[in-house]
Order: sequence, then C-alpha cells, then structure tokens
Amino acid sequence: MTLKSFGVSAVLLVAATASASAQVANGRFQIGACTTHPLETVVRLENNVLTFYESVCTLANPVPVDGTDGYSYVGNCAGEGEEWTANMFLIPLQDGQVMRMIRDGIVVDYNRCTP
Repeated sequence: MTLKSFGVSAVLLVAATASASAQVANGRFQIGACTTHPLETVVRLENNVLTFYESVCTLANPVPVDGTDGYSYVGNCAGEGEEWTANMFLIPLQDGQVMRMIRDGIVVDYNRCTP
C-alpha cells in the first residue's frame, strides 16, 4: 500500500460555515493499532511534511475547511521515482488523537501513536 494507492486528489463538499481553528499536530499516526509493522500503515507529520512508507508530501497553501478544525492542502509529493501534486484534507478528531485524511474521495483515519 503506497501513497498512490490512496489517490492524488480529494473532493469534499462542506455545507457548514463555522471557521476552522486548529490544525493536525505533528506526530506519528497509524491505521489501526500503533505497532511497528506494517510500515505501509504509518504516516508521519512533521512541520508540514507528510512521510509515508515510500512517499513524501510537502504540504502548502493551507485553507480552513468550514465546519471542521481541518485544512485542505496542496501536497507536492515524490516517491517511487515519480513526482505529483495531491490535494488533501487533514482534519483532527478526538482532541487530536485521530487524523482524518481525505484524498481522492477516500477517507482514512490514522490514530496518533507515541514516538
């Protein structure tokens, strides 16, 4: 499972008009339980850089997503010998213990892990 398997663009329709107030905090996140394996399920966020198993995306142009505490970003990504642009949404849930990522219409929740 690589970044490309999740797609490279996202679509999110938001009807609410409340303004966003927080971004996902730096950290290590994983799909499911926090373990050391499989590495394909781990993502790290550090100073607007998302690091996946075989890919890296530098996040730019944060725009608040109305009705959430999240932001949409343009990700300048590279991995497996390729470069691409990915539109993605990062939304903190459960007091920052979950990072919801939406790309290409796919919603994935990552649990915050201790370092």
